[in-house]
Amino acid sequence: MSRMTAGSTPLAGSKIFTTTGIFLACCWLLLIAQCVQADKIRYSAMTPPEHVWTQVLERFSADLKKSSTNSIVMRESRFAKSFGEANILNMLKTDQLQVGVVAVASLTTLDPSLNGWLVPYAFDSTAEMVKAGQSAEASAMLDDLEKHNLIALGYVFPGMRQMLSVAPIKSVADLRGRRIGTFENDMFYNWYRQLGIDPQPTQFMDALARLRNGDIDAIDCDLATAYGLHLYQAAGNLVLTNHMAFPGVLVVSREWWGKLNARQQTLVRESAQRSIQWGHQQVAQLEKQALKQLRGEGVRVMTAGAGDFGDVPTKLRDFYAATNARLGRFAAAL
Repeated sequence: MSRMTAGSTPLAGSKIFTTTGIFLACCWLLLIAQCVQADKIRYSAMTPPEHVWTQVLERFSADLKKSSTNSIVMRESRFAKSFGEANILNMLKTDQLQVGVVAVASLTTLDPSLNGWLVPYAFDSTAEMVKAGQSAEASAMLDDLEKHNLIALGYVFPGMRQMLSVAPIKSVADLRGRRIGTFENDMFYNWYRQLGIDPQPTQFMDALARLRNGDIDAIDCDLATAYGLHLYQAAGNLVLTNHMAFPGVLVVSREWWGKLNARQQTLVRESAQRSIQWGHQQVAQLEKQALKQLRGEGVRVMTAGAGDFGDVPTKLRDFYAATNARLGRFAAAL
């Protein structure tokens, strides 16, 4: 049997082993790179798991992972949402967070024309909102967000806004003089002040505690939030008003977007659109489910409509349309 000596040719098996080792090492490095990327790509929204915004983000994450063959992997950032919507928006603008759904009501500080989405009783259905979102004015609103380090991928429509009260009420008039927790937005403030109700800016994460402590007497929210955050435990009287749409915008950090190549950007846009369209189809069912769950928890439900608010919706629409040209064109096209 021959022996190998210094300078001898290595065995063929050693070549195979070496090649295999290099291949496995490359695979391992690729896996590490993907894990690092996953750590760097984070998404968030302020909503609970039952909410369509959260579900759209989860679906977007899964769809993009699949369509990109695991090259773009995202993870949820619970830290981002723990400090509220303003924190989510700031983190997106500074690329500390890469993907999120942000309420139009928050984005009105960047573009006041977005208040057009919040005019009370402007929409009767999700289908109407989807159609409005395809208009030139609605698209221009999204395009302008790039000036604020955000790339908008589309509108995400949740359920309509309702009122949840601690004390039983027979009509909306019973809320006059009472304090209601609202989103921190000019349209919300003017809406409730015109109704003689005292608006109190309230983060959703603080809403249940504020209701229990008596800091507020009622809360403005959608049904999924009312159930998902257990707000009904402190405010068991629901006024089913459907008084306001509350779109969100699926956005990504402009800095992160700029690091993607053209193919990756296309994959992101396509996955986003599939997820958004899925969300549009789910809203009605999610609202019905949440209402059924609230009734099952013993929540007392009364119904109110546009007629119960007098001329306030019209006054707000006319006022805002006169103060912002784009908003006026958007409202006129509805």
